[in-house]
Amino acid sequence: MQLWLNSRKDTKKAIAEYRSAMALGGTRPLPELFSAAGIRFDFSPQTFGPLMRAMEDELARLPR
Repeated sequence: MQLWLNSRKDTKKAIAEYRSAMALGGTRPLPELFSAAGIRFDFSPQTFGPLMRAMEDELARLPR
């Protein structure tokens, strides 16, 4: 979800960061892979709150 949110701000940058993280494969611990992808390895309300709000906004825009 963090990648999706990043892609809404700057698609090319989000894709480049994601590809960089994937290029590392299993050579780094998961928190480092997240960091290389431009996202946080954090499942706290501080991280998920904004993600949930963005998801709610997106869902509200869908036709009913």
